[in-house]
Amino acid sequence: MPKKPANKKLDITVNLVPEDPFLGTVFGRFLKWALSVGRYIVIFTELVVIVSFVSRFTLDRMVTDLNSSLNQKEKVIASYGDLEKNFRFIQQQIEDYQQFKQESNLIDIFPILNANIPNDVIFETLLVRPGSINFTGTALSQDALNVLVNNLALSPYFTEVSINKIESRGERVSGFDFDIKSNINLDAKK
Repeated sequence: MPKKPANKKLDITVNLVPEDPFLGTVFGRFLKWALSVGRYIVIFTELVVIVSFVSRFTLDRMVTDLNSSLNQKEKVIASYGDLEKNFRFIQQQIEDYQQFKQESNLIDIFPILNANIPNDVIFETLLVRPGSINFTGTALSQDALNVLVNNLALSPYFTEVSINKIESRGERVSGFDFDIKSNINLDAKK
């Protein structure tokens, strides 16, 4: 017995719109292609615009957070402004005190030098620094030079006395040129 076909659907398509002869031309085919590709280009452009629009919100939020963070840090730095002013003021006072102390030490050394230097000694240069003294000059006799060196060596105010140079002034001129360096201990008088 012949088999009955099962209820099968038949795919039948009916196109009631006739094909436009314009689409068969070269310009018609180009226009059809441009319209189909143009849709994708428009969709892609819209996606780019939407992504940039959404990213704009994200970037605006980041800028706002950054600005608020900067404002907070500026306020913290401004709050330390008085501390910095006070610190610089105190630092300047310390420097002024050290300068004054150094100048007072310079003044204190002159009576000590006057007591230890014989009359026959003439200074050419005298360089006084905090903690040290260096002087060059001329002793008119060997006795004056000996008294100078002995006074400096025995004085509690001068430590580590070193004689850098002793030279005769020549046959025609009497005396000796000298260069002496020493550390100063001004606390020895206290």
